Amino acid sequence: MNAMRRGAAAALLMAGAAVPALGQAAIPAIRVGQTVNGTLAESDPTPKERGRFKAYRFEAAAGRPYLITLRSGDFDAYLRVARNMGGITDVLKEDDDHGGNTDARIRFQATEAGTYLIVAQSLDAEGKGAFTLQLADAPAPANTDPRAIQLNQPVQGTLAETDAVEDDETYYDSYTIQGRAGQRLQVEMASDSFDTYLNFGRMENGQFVSKSTDDDGAGEGTNSRMRVTLEEDGAYVIRANSVSAATGPYTLRVTERAAVRPVTPQALRAGADVQGTLADGDGETEDGALYDYWSYRGAAGEALTITLTSSEFDTMLAVGRMENGRFQEISNNDDGPDGTNSRLEVTLPSAGEYIIRASALAGGGTGPYTVRLESANR
Repeated sequence: MNAMRRGAAAALLMAGAAVPALGQAAIPAIRVGQTVNGTLAESDPTPKERGRFKAYRFEAAAGRPYLITLRSGDFDAYLRVARNMGGITDVLKEDDDHGGNTDARIRFQATEAGTYLIVAQSLDAEGKGAFTLQLADAPAPANTDPRAIQLNQPVQGTLAETDAVEDDETYYDSYTIQGRAGQRLQVEMASDSFDTYLNFGRMENGQFVSKSTDDDGAGEGTNSRMRVTLEEDGAYVIRANSVSAATGPYTLRVTERAAVRPVTPQALRAGADVQGTLADGDGETEDGALYDYWSYRGAAGEALTITLTSSEFDTMLAVGRMENGRFQEISNNDDGPDGTNSRLEVTLPSAGEYIIRASALAGGGTGPYTVRLESANR
């Protein structure tokens, strides 16, 4: 079968149409342990979604894990694993950037033996150029036993391709720590090699159950920091992970946090800047963000403009009233007109004391800030 007919057969596969056995057989094969050098050219088929592609077939054994990698310096790689069953093509897995940078990688394990398809594709409609496609046995996880971690004792670890694998194909290390009910912890993960990701939870009936996650809670950059309050006594699990399937060294630290101080509102005066600082021990929202309260006594129908700015964290501003000792929100703002600062315009529905809550958007935000309240009536 010539190149045009092979391309047509592959296009039909991607479109989910029925393909004669001869058409599928003519798709070139790739074997385990083989690396194929190819080129996406102008003449290659282009489906409705994404760019040009070439299809390859391989014979998969049931339960055998494979690692499929598509790399290109010419285009943003996109990778799919599919199977043609009764003339219908079922896409089983797909990936964009888990190969690092703009390369793609899929860890695939077939539930049943048979012929499967690998589709090497460009993410962008106009992408073309040289690529390499590799089919290999996936490394067997070797470092899956959790390590114990102690308070105030940082540990050095390394994510590697022999670590345990999450459902999203990222590697992780597991750590256990003993805690008590009500204990307040801060977990930090830092790396110069990859974008870190933290997952905190417990083992329940032999399965990991996540309680809290964090990507960039340490502020600017790619390090993670989360604050958690333990629900009960016992062992907790920390998964040190990455945002993509990256590998490399990292540092993990767990510290105990200060007890929460009573949150006493401070009075705001219209037209004046006031300074504050978010720090451990301040009030804390349900999602772990620290906050301070400020108060303002206003009139019915009074129009207020409130701004919250900080160079240290992404701000979150809310206005409301205290009812039975609880903050009842009326309105909020995350990002005002200038990036990560907040600006909130609100008209007071009635006379009385209002509470302005100055907080960080994410759980890890700390540092100094400025809050300003302006009134159209004053």
